[in-house]
Amino acid sequence: MSEAAALFVLGFMTLSVAILPQAANGEEAASGQVKVGIEEKLGQNIPLDLKFRDENGNEITLRQISAGKPLIIDMAYYTCPGICDEVLASLTSTLDEVSETPGEDFNVATVSFDPADNSAIALKKKEQYWGLLRRPFPAEDWRFLTGDSTDISSLVHSIGFYYMRDKYQKFTHPTALVIVDKNGEIIRYIKGSTFTPVDLKMAIMQAKAGTPEQIISSVIAVCFSRDPSGQHLVFNIMQVMGVGTLVFIAGFIVFLRSTKRGKWFAKENSASRKEIS
Repeated sequence: MSEAAALFVLGFMTLSVAILPQAANGEEAASGQVKVGIEEKLGQNIPLDLKFRDENGNEITLRQISAGKPLIIDMAYYTCPGICDEVLASLTSTLDEVSETPGEDFNVATVSFDPADNSAIALKKKEQYWGLLRRPFPAEDWRFLTGDSTDISSLVHSIGFYYMRDKYQKFTHPTALVIVDKNGEIIRYIKGSTFTPVDLKMAIMQAKAGTPEQIISSVIAVCFSRDPSGQHLVFNIMQVMGVGTLVFIAGFIVFLRSTKRGKWFAKENSASRKEIS
């Protein structure tokens, strides 16, 4: 096989390794509205100018909370008997571990989708979880919001978050973090009730880039894969080693071609092939 053919095959293999994980990890968008669940709307914008009230009763918009930074949105309701607290507990511990700085790299909004919730209940919930944070985390960088049914409906439909009230007046609902960029574009959903620092860090990086940039997406696809639940990223050391090996081989071939010793080696190798033929 000639060197040109070898480089072509090597390039094709490298490209395949970089692309295939994206296809394998791709998530199919839900078609049509569902009663309970999440219909992903990646690339679409949420209305940042919707008005809510924060935990102190002050009127505030999502745009003001975002303040030109990526925004992590956690949909919940404050009288939830179970899963919302599990989400908040995981979010709190994850926020403690990400290296990005709140207020500089991101902000957080927990938004109640129950119009019956009020600022007093929101404040108690904030004290319960924001108060658990061990790192410096300004109170204004994590808001606990309530709103009326119109603004809540506009928000949940914009992010594809669907739920229903059961006969006990409790909600059956999905759980996920929704990360939007400074313009309100939906960059990432992190589904489930527990989260990892690497998941959140990657989402913030993508949101800071403005859109899910191909380079970042490719790096994520090559270095990480989904766990069996399909909800979280895990570091894929075998895949990284494979790509690293291919890159090393490609670099070595380029090195040989660019040096006198390499040219001498190629010349001798070519002469040997002629003698054999």
